[in-house]
Amino acid sequence: MNYQFESSKDEFLIEELIIFSLNAGLQTRNKSFPIYNTEFKNSNQTKCIRNYIKDFLLKYLSNYSSIDENNHVQKINELSDSISTKYSEILYKNRFRIGISQKIINLFLKYMWAIGKIDMPFHCPIDNIVKSKLQKEVNGHSLKDWTEIDDIKEYLKYIEIIRLKSIESKITIAQWELENWRRK
Repeated sequence: MNYQFESSKDEFLIEELIIFSLNAGLQTRNKSFPIYNTEFKNSNQTKCIRNYIKDFLLKYLSNYSSIDENNHVQKINELSDSISTKYSEILYKNRFRIGISQKIINLFLKYMWAIGKIDMPFHCPIDNIVKSKLQKEVNGHSLKDWTEIDDIKEYLKYIEIIRLKSIESKITIAQWELENWRRK
């Protein structure tokens, strides 16, 4: 971990927001696409994955000011691939999917932006709320559920639809999501 917390309160807040981000990404409601193998029962390895992601997010936060949008997309791929390589035997279909990685990373960045730690993020978290807002924009074509996405092109399809909506509204992708996201 390279991130230097400004204070104990800063550390507490950021670590809590990491937990929120992890829980949102790892506790999916899609029973057809779980995170872990159904036979898997070892909680020590799930803790290892959570710690790996925490370190990944803090390192990303440390380097955020030097990241561009292409690097951001690479980071989503990197998280998926590195966890898939290291923990394949416990993951559903041996993969930590792009949809899960993007949700965790993008939600964490949204939190960091909301508390003033970073500049506005490039993208927004894709989830079922965002999907339902966009579904009418794809002219009858179905958007893949975020929990199932394991192709960066599928993820970028969402981002391009949101980009068009945000341009139409004269706001950024992050602002569009913030204005359109509502808890059920």
